[in-house]
Amino acid sequence: MFYEGTEKRLLICTNTLNLFSLDESFWQELVVHSGAEILSTISNPKLKAYLLSESSLFVWQDKLLLITCGNTQLVKAALFIQQHLSKQQIKTLIFQRHQALKPELQSSSFQQDALLLEKQFNGKKWHWRDSYQGDLFVFGEITSNSVTTQNIYMLHNLSGELAKQLQVLSPNKEVILESLKLETYFHELSIDHFSFNPKGYSLNAISGEDYITIHLTPEKLSTYLSIETSFSEIQCAEFVYHLEHLFLPEHIKKMHFQVNQQELNITAY
Repeated sequence: MFYEGTEKRLLICTNTLNLFSLDESFWQELVVHSGAEILSTISNPKLKAYLLSESSLFVWQDKLLLITCGNTQLVKAALFIQQHLSKQQIKTLIFQRHQALKPELQSSSFQQDALLLEKQFNGKKWHWRDSYQGDLFVFGEITSNSVTTQNIYMLHNLSGELAKQLQVLSPNKEVILESLKLETYFHELSIDHFSFNPKGYSLNAISGEDYITIHLTPEKLSTYLSIETSFSEIQCAEFVYHLEHLFLPEHIKKMHFQVNQQELNITAY
């Protein structure tokens, strides 16, 4: 059985609306529109983190970040938000799709999604076709406060001992968490994680306004580990080094996000 671990991402920043004021039913409906469901939640005064059946949702007072994988249709979540918020309330929208391993199995292409978004937002499209392949639709104002993500790490074709074990054994989330050694590299984290049956593992961790999310797809046809975080590259360096030695990926792709003079710069290597 093939599972598409490659993510789709939606970031929306608001002008005047406090997202914490929205009822929990709004977030449940938003996630359902994307094709996923909420499994559990952790929060602190600055950030809510929802663990999903297909990745994660993070909510700050003035922005949300919805990440999905599998065969989800994230564009439907974007259109749901557009229908419930006025355009004056939406300051920024960034819709991103990494290149799927098997795009022919997806419900839609980026081009189809972008056409739907263009009907509602006067945005720009970016395309990568080098070491990283993916597509981006951007609308509105870009500031350092609006773009919380600093780094994404994508580890493909895992061959470490833990990855091999997870291909044949039902995952034990506590064993995986202990192997990740997350709290060795980051401090004062609130952690929420889940093991999927028969395979797969997801984790959200938050500290103040910062987050880190990890998703593991151990199937032999698509062994994949993703790490996305608002922590800096320096803060993540030792942890990512640990993961590379733990999972022994065939190759790793990295993306670094930086805002410079209201322009979003994404370095992929």
